[in-house]
Amino acid sequence: METSKDLGKEDVKSLFFAYYKPILMSLLSITIHQIVDGIILGQKVGKEGIAAIGIYAPVLIVFIAFCLAVMIGGGIMVSKNIGAKDYSKVQHVFEFTTTIAILIGIVVSSIAIFFTEEIAMMLAGNENMALYENTEVYMFWSFIGLPFFLVRIVWGGLLNNDNAPKIARNASILAAGVNIILDILLVIVFPFGMAGASIATAIAIFSAVLYVFVYIYSGKSSFSVKNFKFRVQYEEWKELLAYGFPSCISELCFALGFLVINKYLLDYGALAVAAFGLINYISFSFLRLFTAAMLAMQPIISFNIGAKQPERVLAILKYTLQFTIVLGAIVFGIGYFFPDILIRIFSNDKTITFNELARTSLMIYFALFFVAGPNYVLVMYLQSIGKSKLATFFNIMKGLGFVILYINILPAINNWGLNGIWWVRPITEISVLILIVIYTRSQYIKYYSKEAILNKL
Repeated sequence: METSKDLGKEDVKSLFFAYYKPILMSLLSITIHQIVDGIILGQKVGKEGIAAIGIYAPVLIVFIAFCLAVMIGGGIMVSKNIGAKDYSKVQHVFEFTTTIAILIGIVVSSIAIFFTEEIAMMLAGNENMALYENTEVYMFWSFIGLPFFLVRIVWGGLLNNDNAPKIARNASILAAGVNIILDILLVIVFPFGMAGASIATAIAIFSAVLYVFVYIYSGKSSFSVKNFKFRVQYEEWKELLAYGFPSCISELCFALGFLVINKYLLDYGALAVAAFGLINYISFSFLRLFTAAMLAMQPIISFNIGAKQPERVLAILKYTLQFTIVLGAIVFGIGYFFPDILIRIFSNDKTITFNELARTSLMIYFALFFVAGPNYVLVMYLQSIGKSKLATFFNIMKGLGFVILYINILPAINNWGLNGIWWVRPITEISVLILIVIYTRSQYIKYYSKEAILNKL
């Protein structure tokens, strides 16, 4: 199937926004749902409900990390093979990635539901029983719907790389709408609390999967579900997973880094843990703006690698970097100048102590947005040109390496204490960006030359 846009000829700026807008709308629909969900839970369950979702997020990241490796790697392979006009390989990639997502989802879901109590206790502690109970309930029902969630991730990524980001957007909008309606029914009308919110999310994700299935079945994509074969073997599986492995490591290390920070916060009491869960919930929503930029850039880069046009690869890389730098400054300004508004939206806690703690932590934490975008973009670029080992190293340092270093240093500097912990993530992101720029620019030929882009070095 020929793509509707010529990724090898059209202006890179217009191509970027042709992808960015639907991807962003897709992610924003999720964000809008999260905001509505947060408002409902914040008012009906309390700050423990919002914190529970923030605490659960890294657990979910651990389980989907391997699926992300399949999604990102599969997406890169799909774009490259479309650029090279090899559609039989595109179908093989689709079958292999879908099979892996289904298997991971079923296995993880079957095992994880038996350990929700232990995981919730480890993360939330036992000082605040409401926080523990909400975390445990939300996790249980989320694990039940995990297989659909993973298939949704993989199919959405493949559609973006098949020049169909609008279909992925429509699926996300559908899921968000269904989720909001069910949140109202299962949390407000029928007060099922966190269980209702989690069940609503699972049903909404299933509706998105069904929508995408119908689109693929119609024959409008470069791959097909007709005569689909479960494929646990794929000739180029090592290459596919190598492309996606840095994303897997990134998510795993981020989750582990979260656990490290959360462990240190337990010593500061339940309010600190709740505040961390809240600011993570809020920051995850804003991070989608940068995820959209990275996902918009990747299909264009991969297609032009397959089409052997390295100059266009560098052009889209440059533009995306400029875009995320400006965007990062805007997002930081929102968090720094309007923290009280963000906190009031997502929490009904009226206590002065909690709100002052959350306000300070949010203002500090949002400094990471200055550099989060460029880090996303540069690491994805390295993945796309086959520099997986280097991309993996940077992701390890960003997610865990520098976190462990700084959490043992910053709280002790000038008796920063808790504020030092809030600074761990921002300074980690800054350190990684400095490291990437210095290292790759010092070996320009190895990472930015025509030969490097076409994987000939």
